[in-house]
Amino acid sequence: MTARVLRWVFAVFVGLQSAMAIAEDGVSSSIHEVPLSNLNNEINELDINADSGDRVLQFALAPTITPLEGRIFLGLTPESSHSAALIVIVNNTRAVRIEAADGAITAEIELPGHVLRTGTNIVSLSLESDENDGWRLDGANSRLRVGFETTGQADSLGDVEALLASDIPPINTVFIEDRRNDVMLEAVIAQGIAMRMGRAPEFVQTAAGADIRFGFLVDATLTGPEIRFSGAELDVVLAGRHQQDLETAARLFASRSIRLADETFTVADALTSAAIGSETTRVEIDGQTLREFSQARLPFGDGRGAQTAVVITEPDGTGRLAAMSIMARTSLAHGTAWIYAWYGSESDNAPEDRNMVFIGTAALSDRNLLSGAPVEFRTALRAAVERAGRRTGLRLSSAAYADEAASAAGVATVFADPQNPTRWIAGFTSPQAEGFNRASEILSRSAHWSALSGRAALWDESGVTGYDYSVVGTPSLAERFGLPDFSLREIAALLFLLTLLFVLRGAWRRRRVHDKSRGWK
Repeated sequence: MTARVLRWVFAVFVGLQSAMAIAEDGVSSSIHEVPLSNLNNEINELDINADSGDRVLQFALAPTITPLEGRIFLGLTPESSHSAALIVIVNNTRAVRIEAADGAITAEIELPGHVLRTGTNIVSLSLESDENDGWRLDGANSRLRVGFETTGQADSLGDVEALLASDIPPINTVFIEDRRNDVMLEAVIAQGIAMRMGRAPEFVQTAAGADIRFGFLVDATLTGPEIRFSGAELDVVLAGRHQQDLETAARLFASRSIRLADETFTVADALTSAAIGSETTRVEIDGQTLREFSQARLPFGDGRGAQTAVVITEPDGTGRLAAMSIMARTSLAHGTAWIYAWYGSESDNAPEDRNMVFIGTAALSDRNLLSGAPVEFRTALRAAVERAGRRTGLRLSSAAYADEAASAAGVATVFADPQNPTRWIAGFTSPQAEGFNRASEILSRSAHWSALSGRAALWDESGVTGYDYSVVGTPSLAERFGLPDFSLREIAALLFLLTLLFVLRGAWRRRRVHDKSRGWK
């Protein structure tokens, strides 16, 4: 009896100790692993030799975590068996020497918790001797793994900016409050977010579950535009006395760093704040294709978009998410947010002398896009319809014979205005309203953007197809518009109609003969 009681007492004691440890700890442990090529696309194939000098890799840890330990796996190939030893230094603390081997190797480097730090971490790669051959780093086959504990949450605007810039853990979903018929604020903020992240996030329609949440506040008692840290239902609030103040706050967020800000950021703070992004000298145009648009060679981004009008045809609801995704990726390509562009939902209201970018499915009915669009654009649209299974043949009882769910696909085009060759027009749209949001997310968050080509292009999850008849020649009418494409159900329905027509015709003729035999007319 005594032994049983002692066992129960011991079990209760252990349970209480465990509960107290959990209560005191209050943190959750996680492990995140990411390919190095996701951190920097330029290191897919990185040479380290005497000509290149030292190479530097960087990754950022969020301010809300405490790193426990990590490992970095480097996919390396020596140029020869005589390659110099490779010296890897992490944060000027941890140094590892890697000897050359015969063929490719994967070097595993341990990163103790005291070596890692929140914020920017630096990994330098250098040769022990410049007189020998070098190495090549394969970023796609190299990866970083970090174990960490989440020990806090953002409590300032500076923390929010650091979270957006962090690689581990990454920010994936972003919510921006939907202001009815106000596309400028949301589009500009989306670009400011992407410029901080170095990539386009997933924009969501509801705040619940979003990693970062942005909202707006109109307060007549304020003295000017402000960016505020909230930390409640919304993380960041753009506030002002009226619409013009809100627009100024959005431009400040997209063009000025808030890393040193605490709970508020004003116009006065912007005077001493670092700029986000910068205008670069545009490379000379080498054609009139989507490749020039994706590589920022066309004049859309000049003057931070000052000569461009952006027409977002679905400014509210989930339709706006597609525009935010595409504008986020566009700002990354141009190296700066288009804070001075005109934004609206009706192209007829846009300044006539500006370049135009159309985003949305309703753009397919806008004459300002369709009137000058190249024939390749219509070909790409038809291909998108056919790829989605929406054939142009006869439709009967569509509710009963519905096609399978359409895949997400989008169509893009760019061309010089036939009426004004110095004015450029681009469009991102889809014949599938229900799939365009997903298609825009695919385009903005994958390598598809860099694969855009031709005077028009069709993209979906499988890849990008460019259309350019100036290269391959103008197609025939049959190739351009296709031939009627009837499914088996449509053929059966058509035969049924023909049969019914002949039966009715025969009945009518028999009735007619019968009436005549009785002398009726």
